[in-house]
Amino acid sequence: MKHVRGWMIVLALLGAAALLAWRCVVTVDETDYVLVTQFGRIVAVYGDASDETGLHLKWPWESTLILDRRLQVFDPPAREMITGDKHNLEVASYVVWRVNDPAQFARGSVTKDAAEARLSERVAAALSNAIGRRTLTALASTDPKAWALDALAEEVRDDVARSAAAELGVAVVDVRLRRFNHPVEVRPAIFDLIRSERKQVAATLRAEGEAQYQTIVSQADRQRDALLAQADAEAERIRGQADAEATRLSNEAHARDPKFYEFVRTLDSYRALLDEKSTVVLSSTSPLLKLLTQGPGGELMSPAPVPAERKP
Repeated sequence: MKHVRGWMIVLALLGAAALLAWRCVVTVDETDYVLVTQFGRIVAVYGDASDETGLHLKWPWESTLILDRRLQVFDPPAREMITGDKHNLEVASYVVWRVNDPAQFARGSVTKDAAEARLSERVAAALSNAIGRRTLTALASTDPKAWALDALAEEVRDDVARSAAAELGVAVVDVRLRRFNHPVEVRPAIFDLIRSERKQVAATLRAEGEAQYQTIVSQADRQRDALLAQADAEAERIRGQADAEATRLSNEAHARDPKFYEFVRTLDSYRALLDEKSTVVLSSTSPLLKLLTQGPGGELMSPAPVPAERKP
């Protein structure tokens, strides 16, 4: 009996030692901050440096608080806000944040839900101020040059980040608008703005296209006129060369046999004057009848002799 009691005491002591050892060990993961507190006072913070991951020791009566150091994303509830020109808009956003100062976070928020609730109020106030300084036309514009949403998101992020870092110990990485819902009473005004802007863009594009069309047509006309002028000049040059060559050949042919040349010219004149429907009346001394009356040799042609009748 004494032997069994002795083993029970040993096991109890081993259990107490194991419990004491477990209470004295702190495990730090690379995705967490670990705060060691003593009666509510922070005495150590692990996780700021990459070499702090692993096992650490603490006193058994000290407690630990584990905070996630990774990026967190949450969607605040949609809020109805008023633009600078007094139009209502229902705006929904999302916020990307992470714990930046674990000690300040533990003093200001303690839990993730509490931190997001306080961030939601700050984002709503900053969004309301930013939208109140802008008109509905600027917010609903589809023109990239006039689009104000990116600038609005950056303005809200900077505004929230300053107070969040100082009071909550969190870094606001980004704030973005994920949805714009226009109340029913302002939707016709929104649609009218979009239609008007699209008509202006269409008119601008048509004017630019017409200007480009006129430029292209003008350039094509100038090129056509230049090509035609060049072709006409080349044709005149070729015709001149051909006429000169024809004249040279004609002169050579006339010099070689003037009478034959005159004969050919006379035939050309006859061909130009006479056809099946022409009637020409000429005197017997007309030069045009020379070929018919005198023949190619220039001598007077006599009628052919009539053959004599044979007597039996």
